[in-house]
Amino acid sequence: MKYTVYWIIGVLLSASVGNAEDWPQFRGPNRDGKSRETGLLKQWPVDGPKLLRTISGFGDGFSTPVIARDRIYISGKVGDNLKLFCFDLSGNQIWERTHGLAFREADAPHSPYPGARGAPTIDGDIIYLLGGLGWLTACRSSDGELIWSVDVVNDLGGRVPPWGYTESVLIDGDKLICTPGSETKGTFAALDKKTGQLLWQSGDITARAEYGSPILIEFDGVRQVVTMSRAGLVAVSPEDGKFLWQHNRMAKKAMAESTTAHGNSAAYADGYVFEATSYQTRGGSAVRLKSNGAGLTSELAWESDKLNCEHGGYVIVDGHIYMNQGVGWSCLELKTGEERWFGRGPGKGSIIYADGMLYCLGEKGRMGLIEASSEGFNRVSMFDLPEGQGPSWAHPVISDGKLYLRWADRLFAYDIQRSDFE
Repeated sequence: MKYTVYWIIGVLLSASVGNAEDWPQFRGPNRDGKSRETGLLKQWPVDGPKLLRTISGFGDGFSTPVIARDRIYISGKVGDNLKLFCFDLSGNQIWERTHGLAFREADAPHSPYPGARGAPTIDGDIIYLLGGLGWLTACRSSDGELIWSVDVVNDLGGRVPPWGYTESVLIDGDKLICTPGSETKGTFAALDKKTGQLLWQSGDITARAEYGSPILIEFDGVRQVVTMSRAGLVAVSPEDGKFLWQHNRMAKKAMAESTTAHGNSAAYADGYVFEATSYQTRGGSAVRLKSNGAGLTSELAWESDKLNCEHGGYVIVDGHIYMNQGVGWSCLELKTGEERWFGRGPGKGSIIYADGMLYCLGEKGRMGLIEASSEGFNRVSMFDLPEGQGPSWAHPVISDGKLYLRWADRLFAYDIQRSDFE
């Protein structure tokens, strides 16, 4: 009888925590902006969900935090340096490491937004970080000890984009895949994740890097790395960097460096790859993938010059795209681009999805909760973050029933788990 009781307790405990999920890289476990956690609040109090703690002291910037194994990792500009920090879930600092020089206003005269950019990537016991000036490091996640480093500009032929490198590097098996954006050696590069040794560069495609992060998808058995480059959507094989397909919606548009920024990662679902931009190349498109005897092909499914999404991303749920457009938010059909609804939320910002709801963070520190339904716009709740300076461009993060929101040198942790959920 004693063992039966212990077994029942163990099952109940497993059920209560089995829903918890790490957020080990930019845009979540699958890089699609979606959390699989359930039992989350469907509505918040007027002042927002319960604020559990505020973590600070990690510097300025826009880098999204990542969470793995009960640790929070976040980078920030402290003085002239970019630093990487590790905290426990209670907000106690475990370690900090100087990554290198931070991206400064002087690095791009038309960019008045110095600070941390790309989010770290956690893989096992290693944390990877690409700084705004192209310094890529691999460190032990337990203590921050450096394992290896690579300069993607000098070593891989890259060129720092006008607003700095902002990508979160991709891990695929034993490979680290990044986007130096070399116009001579290749858009993509793959390194041995354990040593930093170069494995391949995508010499067939040499478009410059932009500001999204690569995603890994599979269609009809063909694995592919896709990113939004200076030359539009491009896809290569993760095995050897071989060029697979490209769609350049911007081919006929003027693209001055000071007014062009492809700030979003691509998104994929059901054989369709979607992208959207703002500024000089404002618009969006969906590409439909096909396979035949000759291999993989792509064709334009639809295109629009009306879409206007800066760098807050988008999510695809049940065949519909949910995204920010200027000061509003909208729902589109993935396969046709038809708009289902448009509504006002917390202002221009970023978006993730969890448990039937859209979590939308406006750049002025206002957080909104919107129902993820194609039937109509339903903004359920909205509240303002306690404090912050400058634009709030880090994307929301959900882990273990907690909502993490960064604004400059502040990270707010909110309890969004339903009290009746088990």
